[in-house]
Amino acid sequence: MRRFEELSLFAILLVAACGDGENDQTTDDPGTGGGIASGGSGGSLGTGGSGGSATGGTTSTGGVTPIGGGPMGGQATGGVATGGVATGGVATGGVATGGVATGGVATGGVATGGVTTGGVTTGGVVTGGVATGGVTTGGVATGGVATGGVATGGADPETGGSTGGAAGAAGSGGSVNEGRSAGCGKPRTLTDGRKTIQSGGNREYILRVPGDYDNNKPYRLIIAYHWLSGNATQVAEGGNGGSTEDPYYGLWDLAENSTIFVAPEGLDAGWANTGGRDVALTDAILEQIQNELCIDTTRIFATGFSYGAGMSYALACARADVFRGVVLYAGAQLSGCDGGNTPIAYMHVHGVNDSVLRIDQGRQLRDHYVGVNGCTPQNPTDPAGNSGTHTCTSYQGCSEGHPLRWCAHGGDHNPTEKDAGQSKSWVPGEAWTFISQF
Repeated sequence: MRRFEELSLFAILLVAACGDGENDQTTDDPGTGGGIASGGSGGSLGTGGSGGSATGGTTSTGGVTPIGGGPMGGQATGGVATGGVATGGVATGGVATGGVATGGVATGGVATGGVTTGGVTTGGVVTGGVATGGVTTGGVATGGVATGGVATGGADPETGGSTGGAAGAAGSGGSVNEGRSAGCGKPRTLTDGRKTIQSGGNREYILRVPGDYDNNKPYRLIIAYHWLSGNATQVAEGGNGGSTEDPYYGLWDLAENSTIFVAPEGLDAGWANTGGRDVALTDAILEQIQNELCIDTTRIFATGFSYGAGMSYALACARADVFRGVVLYAGAQLSGCDGGNTPIAYMHVHGVNDSVLRIDQGRQLRDHYVGVNGCTPQNPTDPAGNSGTHTCTSYQGCSEGHPLRWCAHGGDHNPTEKDAGQSKSWVPGEAWTFISQF
């Protein structure tokens, strides 16, 4: 299979540029990664009313003095009213003590739990909160904690905070659907297995969804592209052709039911992307899956080996506004680059002895995104050929939310290289660590 691929890719690469790499000594530095996104200004604390009497004139149990103007029985713990309605019908919702809604903490930017007891925080989505993991998408915190989540009403213990649903309104551009695809909340009709879709004719892909799928939980999505003369089944099942040992380049097992996976089928067993046809296929797949399944639209990734890496690079160029990041195994510019001026999280793994796509070609792609992502240029020291070792470098100075990771190994054209004496490849773990930081 490798000899066939070598001959095929040689024909494709007759017009490819051949860059020279340098190997100056540098320190393998973990880099800065994404910083902590600055939180949006919190919503103002609801003007507290007097303890007062609820309708019917019954005071709260024990006649406890109100805190912040609201009865203690209705005070929010972390922004959510404990018990909902205080005894005697006192304020529903109460006053948030700190303004962070418990249950309104965003998972991937979308609140789990939805509506807090007492009508506080409907949706609970906040952009501008403190990002867990420090990653922002276009300056908007993804996966952040609501810091603008103080109820803007709730002053009147008899109305019970009827406007308390405005949590996070002070965040920058908050939306109750931020990061949630149209398929969230819908009964599942799109089943696992091979699917046919219309995109310039009949095209196919294989879908795999976690067995405990929850249609109200937004899932990360990874689209994995096969190599030249490979196919979607080999990617989806693993163990075929020696190019990938485990399903989806080893990422399925590491994801532990947190992620939905797709393996598209290329035309002519590859990804020439003639006239943008394979980018169009990806668009069609994304539209169908996001309409039918609950996807976290802020955590969509592309990955692939060889020609599949070239396709992932084409998506980094053309769809950086859709994909959160890409992971390339032994890639070169084979599927075009329409655009390529927008930062994107980028990881690349390449062998110094690659006999099909030279490591210099991989370095060219890497260095392009070093510039686009605003990283500090450097020339990492790669391992010697046939050394049975690998090195990984996180670039420093990259724009927030757009890390760049480069890994080189002493081997040939292989997505799942092993270090000497090891029975399992180190590559899937590195790739998953990069993807799961978001």
